[in-house]
Amino acid sequence: MKNRIALTMLAACAQAHAVTTLTDKITFGDAASETAHAVRGEHAQIIQGALGRGARQLLPLSATDWRGGSLEFTLKVDPAVQNYASVRLWGGETNTNKLTLYCEGKQIGYRHLGDIEILDLGTVSPMYEGRFTYRTFPLPANLTANKRQLNCRIRATGPYAVYNSDFAKFQRPMTEPSRPIYAMYVHSDPFLDAGEAEGAAPNAAVRPAPGAEVMEQLQARINREIERELAADRALTLHETLFLARSYDIAWTKAYRNPAVVRKVLEAGDQFYTRYLSDPGFIYSDKTHTNPDWEALGPYGKALQILQAEITPQLDQKLPGSGVTRRDGYAAMLSYGLDYMLHHRRLYTNQSMIVDLLGIYYSNNGLQAIGSGKALPEQQARHYLYESLGLSAWSGSQDKDGHPTYSAASGDNGAFRVPKDYRIFTAAGLSKELGFVGSYGEIQDWATGIYLATRSKSETAGDPQLLQQLVKIAHARSPFRYPAADADGYRAMKLEAPIGWRDPAFPGVTTYVQKTGWDNTPFYTAVATRDPALMAAAQQMLEDNQFFAVLRDRMKDPGQRTTIGLLDAYDEWQVVKNWPRQQARLPMSAGQPDFVFTDTENGVIALKHGDDIMYASLYWRAMCGVNKLFRVHHLTPQADRVATFYGRVDFVPSGRNCTRGNSAHTAGGPIPDVRYPDDAPPALAGEVLPAAQGPADASFERSSFDPYAGRGDYYEGSYGRYLFAMNAGGTKSVELALPGTQAPLKDLVSGKTIAAGTRTLTIAPGQTVILYRP
Repeated sequence: MKNRIALTMLAACAQAHAVTTLTDKITFGDAASETAHAVRGEHAQIIQGALGRGARQLLPLSATDWRGGSLEFTLKVDPAVQNYASVRLWGGETNTNKLTLYCEGKQIGYRHLGDIEILDLGTVSPMYEGRFTYRTFPLPANLTANKRQLNCRIRATGPYAVYNSDFAKFQRPMTEPSRPIYAMYVHSDPFLDAGEAEGAAPNAAVRPAPGAEVMEQLQARINREIERELAADRALTLHETLFLARSYDIAWTKAYRNPAVVRKVLEAGDQFYTRYLSDPGFIYSDKTHTNPDWEALGPYGKALQILQAEITPQLDQKLPGSGVTRRDGYAAMLSYGLDYMLHHRRLYTNQSMIVDLLGIYYSNNGLQAIGSGKALPEQQARHYLYESLGLSAWSGSQDKDGHPTYSAASGDNGAFRVPKDYRIFTAAGLSKELGFVGSYGEIQDWATGIYLATRSKSETAGDPQLLQQLVKIAHARSPFRYPAADADGYRAMKLEAPIGWRDPAFPGVTTYVQKTGWDNTPFYTAVATRDPALMAAAQQMLEDNQFFAVLRDRMKDPGQRTTIGLLDAYDEWQVVKNWPRQQARLPMSAGQPDFVFTDTENGVIALKHGDDIMYASLYWRAMCGVNKLFRVHHLTPQADRVATFYGRVDFVPSGRNCTRGNSAHTAGGPIPDVRYPDDAPPALAGEVLPAAQGPADASFERSSFDPYAGRGDYYEGSYGRYLFAMNAGGTKSVELALPGTQAPLKDLVSGKTIAAGTRTLTIAPGQTVILYRP
C-alpha cells in the first residue's frame, strides 16, 4: 500500500508540466458556463475584471450588515477519488472581506486558523501584484461519496477582529464589494495548472519616499514622551521607568544624563513599595503593566541596573513614611515578584521569553543592582534564558519546594507536562508553536533582548552561547521572506504567512531582518549581533527604501508602547548605514542561487529553485490528531498558489482519538470559538483523527497544546514537479519507492541526480529529500 501511494505521488509529479485534467470548471461572468452550472446570484454583479476577464462580485447588503451577497451553483465531482476545489482570484487587490463555500448545506473549511480554511480570507495588501492567485483545498470525501454533483453556494461576509469570542465584536460589517471571483475548478491532482494566461510580474521600482525625515519625526516623538514623563505630577508607571532609564544613556534625547530621570525613577520605586505594602498582588496584576503576570516588577529592576551608579548613594535613605531603607524595601518587592515568576512560567516561545527575561532575569538584575542577598546567583538566573532560547531543556515552573515541574503550572497534577528533554526551539532554529508560525514566530526581538541583557555595558559583548543561538534563530527566519510588491507597488520583501499555523491574514508584512512590532525596530537584531548576513539584510532594506516606510507605518500607532519600542531606531540606523557595504542578499531574493531550508521537527520546507519559490508545511495545523494535511505556498513568475492537500503521514498510534467538533469557526486548539446566528454545520464534523504517540514522560490530556498528537514520523507528498519525503522520526530509515522507468530526478537538498531506473531511496532519520522532475 505504501509503495502504491509513493508511485501515485511520483506519477502525479511527472505529469505536472501538463495542464491539469479538470473534473469541472465554472467561469464566472461567462453566460454559457454559468448556465451550465445553474449559477444564481443574489446581490451579485458581473464585472469585467483583471486582464479583461469576466468575474462575479458579491455586494454588501447594507452599511451595517456583516453579510453580503451570494452565488449558488452546481459542481461536478468524481465519487471514486479525492476531489480538490480551487478558486481563481486576482493577486493585485486589497480586500479584507471573506468568502465561504457551502456544499450540500455544510460549510467547507473553518473561519479561523483551521487546518482547512474557508474559500478566501481576504488580503491586507496585494497578494501577488499583476498576476492571478489560486486557493486549493480538499472537498470532504463524505460529501462526494456516491455523488457526481454537489449543490454549492459562496457567501461573502465582512472582515474579522481576530482572537475575540464575542460575535458582535468579532464579525465586522461588510461595507465594500467582495473580491471578484473569476473561476472555480474541481480536480483530483492538488496542483492546478489551468492552462490560462496568468499575467506578468510587475517591474517594481524602489520606493521613492519617505526618507530620512522620518527619523526627525521619530526623535521628536521620543523627546515629547520624555518631556511628558519628566513633567508628570504623578509617579511613573512600570515601563515608563525603564524607558527613561534607557533614554538616560542616549545622547540625542532630552533624558541624556538628566538628573530628573534618576529622581523620577526613584519616586516611582517608592510608590511601588507603598502599594506593595497594602497589596502585594499588584506586582503581577496592575493594569498599567503591559503583561503584569508575565513581568512582575522586572522592568523596574532593569531600570535600577541601568542607573546603578546614580541610585546607589540613595539606597540607604529611608523610604517616605517608613523606617525601611530603599535597599530593603526594593529588595522585598523585587524578590516577591521574582518568586511569583519562578512559579508562573510560560511555555509558548514568546511568552517564555518575556517571563524569563522581564519577570525573572530583570527582577534579578534589580536585586543585584541594589546589592541584595536575595538575588539568585548569576548562572542560575541565566539558565532560564538558556531554556527560553532552546539551549537547555525547558524545566517549567517551580513547585512549592523549588523543584521543576515541566509544566507551566506550579501546582500541576500531571494533566499537562512536557518531556524532560523538551526544547522550545528546534535544532534548526525555529520556534515550536506547535508547527511553523509566520508573524507570531518573529521573536528575534525577545531573543535579542535576552542576549543584550547579559552585557555588562552597552559596548561589551554578552553571553557567547546566547549570541550564537540568536544568530542561528535569525538565520533560520531569513528564508521566510520573499520578493514582492508592497501595498503601494514598490519593491519589498514580505514575510511568509500562508503556511503559518497562527497567521489569520495574508500576505505577510514587509520584513527583512525581522518583523517590526510594538517592542522592536527593523535593525534591532542585526545591530546587536553585527552578523554579516543580518547586516546585509538590513542594508538591503535601506536599498529598497523600506526602512523609513516601515517606521512611518509603525508610528501611525500613537501608543506609548510603540514609542518605547522605537527608542533605539535612530542609533541603529546610523550603525547600518555606516557599516561596510555587504554584498549578500536574503536567500529568496531575485538573482540569488538555489536554496533549501528544512526543519524536520516543525515539518517545514523553504526552497528557491530557479524562479520558483515554495514554502511547505508537512505538519499542518494538526492540533489534536494526525490529519495528513500538507500546506504549500508556491510562487512562480506567472502565478501564486496556496494549496491544502492530503499526503502520506506515518506515525505510531497512541490508541487515543480526536473527534472533530461541530464548530464552523475553528478546527480545534486554543482558539476562542465564535457561533454565528445562521451557522451551517462544518462538513468535517465527526471525523475521527488518530493521535500519535508522544514521549512516555509527557502528558497533555487536559490541554489544547499537544506538540505530539498530530505529528508524524515520516511525511511524503507531491505538488507539481516536486516530491517531498521527510523522515522526522529519530530511529528508523524509510524506503521511498520510485518507478523504475522514470527520467532522472534531482534532489534539491543534496544536489544529487537520481539516475533513471532507480527504484528506491533510503531516507535516513532527520533527512529530507525534495525530488524535482524537469
